[in-house]
Amino acid sequence: MIMRSIPRAITIAIISAAGVVSLSVPTSAQSDDYAARRDTIRAFFMHPDVGENYASATARILSEDHRADGIAMFDRLSQGTSPEIMERFRMTAAWVHARRFLPDTLNERIHYIWEQFPVRPFYGEHERVAYFSVLYLAVRLFPEDAAYFNGRSREANEQDARGFLLHWMREVTEKGQREFDSPTYAAVCVTSMLLLRDFIPDDDMRARAELMAQWLLADFAHDHLNGNYVGAHGRENLLSAMQPISSEMSSISWLYFGDGPRLYSREQLLAALSDFRPHPAVVELATSRRDTFVSWERKRTEVRVRDNGLTPDDEDIIRYTYMHPLFAMGSIPGGLVQSREQHSWDVTWISYDPDRPATLFFMQPYADPDALTPFLPHSEELAFRNIGSLDPYWGALTKTVGGSPYEDVFQHRNTLIALYDIGDVTRFPVLTGFLPPKVDTMMVDSLDSGWITINAGDVYIGVYPFREYRISDGMFGRRFISRDRRNGVIVHAAGRSDAGAFEDFQRRIRSTRPALTAFDSDARVTYTTIDGDVLDFTFGGKRTVNGTTPRMPADMLFSSRWLTSRTGSGILTIHASSGDVHIDMNTLEIRSGD
Repeated sequence: MIMRSIPRAITIAIISAAGVVSLSVPTSAQSDDYAARRDTIRAFFMHPDVGENYASATARILSEDHRADGIAMFDRLSQGTSPEIMERFRMTAAWVHARRFLPDTLNERIHYIWEQFPVRPFYGEHERVAYFSVLYLAVRLFPEDAAYFNGRSREANEQDARGFLLHWMREVTEKGQREFDSPTYAAVCVTSMLLLRDFIPDDDMRARAELMAQWLLADFAHDHLNGNYVGAHGRENLLSAMQPISSEMSSISWLYFGDGPRLYSREQLLAALSDFRPHPAVVELATSRRDTFVSWERKRTEVRVRDNGLTPDDEDIIRYTYMHPLFAMGSIPGGLVQSREQHSWDVTWISYDPDRPATLFFMQPYADPDALTPFLPHSEELAFRNIGSLDPYWGALTKTVGGSPYEDVFQHRNTLIALYDIGDVTRFPVLTGFLPPKVDTMMVDSLDSGWITINAGDVYIGVYPFREYRISDGMFGRRFISRDRRNGVIVHAAGRSDAGAFEDFQRRIRSTRPALTAFDSDARVTYTTIDGDVLDFTFGGKRTVNGTTPRMPADMLFSSRWLTSRTGSGILTIHASSGDVHIDMNTLEIRSGD
């Protein structure tokens, strides 16, 4: 749940699956004052129109003037319990913060819920992190004789939770994250670490959690543009895919970096209740966007339980991002790397109006049952029904997130080629795309040059679809659809500061054409960019720039001018203006210097 405040106004939009609700709240904090932002977040969740949830109850309990109302709200909320892990996480997080003010009856109720009520099986990485974090808190903070729904002893649960958390930290910092760079769920991982840092009576785990929070925020900061978490994402909500500035991590950006529009979320409140601060080098990494740079990151696929020929042979996923002061283009090579909510590529830019979607992407809305079987231990139909009950948009033509084995993506700097060779697909054998609803100019020149050119103010975008298509109005923006099974699109983005007048950009981009003579027979395209680079790309085959295949260094986890880490080292180095800063998971310290 994300809640947005428009500066100087009093309107808040609560964006959730239930729709958009407006309410009025006071606004007082300045975006450059971290302490004031923290206070504003706490004040926001005490506003009566925010509604009843564990975040609101926590904020009230921690305020002496509102404590009685908060305790009463906590009482009402905890009278019913849900098997969903995120509800257990939020309930336990609220209890950890508020327990010293709660009557014994409510503290005992939380113990009873953990003893009697199991949680539903879960698969997402953020769900595992959330569960084992609050389980570890429970066994360390509950009475010695407390019982647990899984039938294990206190010692066994403690060993299980600690073992998972240490394993996850090591995997993320040495091999790469699976549910990577998620605008929706990264906030859960960050706040899980903050809960451990602030409340676990275990000095070793507290130190590791502190550094993991810094590491995750550095990863976010590296791909951050004015509140947007840009580029490809392992998992992303379908709404924030269309409106990147409205994600949970955008609210974390406003808290820690004072950047982007004012947003509120439940995970953000948990962060605001902590005295944790991101290292100044992390803040600089997020907010300094003076020059263009390219970054490579090594991530991993979701855990696969079987191979049905639809997922990559290697679990490593290379994430590539071109970061400009005004926009970003980012991608992974496509394919099916997550069971759902995968976001393979996009162009995202800074909009004049934060309420105006400022992103563009295409995808193949693959929704056949066999898309799930590499990742879920069920038969195809059972997996299909289970995911449909959790995510009603997963099986929809109009979905805006999801991976496909019939997509292959090649990006060089600010030019991207996405090829689609859609095989024997039962549902939706089409190419779809999302285009922003409002721009200064969008010109479709399908009869002459073949280019769609977009003037988004400070950013220009050229789109070259390979086949016939139509564009219609849809939710949050314009929807592109093309029905040819062998298909593709070229996208090029440029800043006005580099390209000059929009008319000049149009002239230059329209003078280029991809060579598609071998596309029908071999799914191959060559294209010379307006900067003179020759891209040669075959679906599932070679990809070269001026005859050379670009590759991320094999021994690197992060590789850019601002952020580096060697695979297996457990050390992340931020190349800040004042010198290098190292987040070292081996020595459990942040240090400066060589």
